Amino acid sequence: MNQNNGRFAGSIVMLFSAAMFGYFGFYLIKPVSTSGQPILFMVLLTWTLRISAALFLLSALLTVVRPILGNLLYSLVGVVGAGLFVVVVVMDFTDPKNQTISPILLLLFAAWNGYGSWSALRSILVSKQHVGVAGGGPEPAGGQ
Repeated sequence: MNQNNGRFAGSIVMLFSAAMFGYFGFYLIKPVSTSGQPILFMVLLTWTLRISAALFLLSALLTVVRPILGNLLYSLVGVVGAGLFVVVVVMDFTDPKNQTISPILLLLFAAWNGYGSWSALRSILVSKQHVGVAGGGPEPAGGQ
């Protein structure tokens, strides 16, 4: 069992993220206007959600075998996804004709996801309790 003292995300959190991003990316958000024309920022958002969902699922599976590597992947995907959310918001603001999602809500998601992912990434990178980047997990208490 992975004893990480609550510093890293577990597989359940990653699976929840994969489910949420997948739901929005595959079922809820449609990257086309009412006339059927693709909207560039919605295509970017849709694929960001879809790819993130797949990588979150992969990180959950990887965490079972290699907890540090799984959490590293999860954090990196979260940081990149948050950055792309900000890009989508900027593109959304510059195209008032096709505003299809609340930019404020998307900014809140970017801030929440970005902060959590960045904090986790920093914890992973500065942690002295793992064996290399692809280590199997934190060392037992007492450094044994």
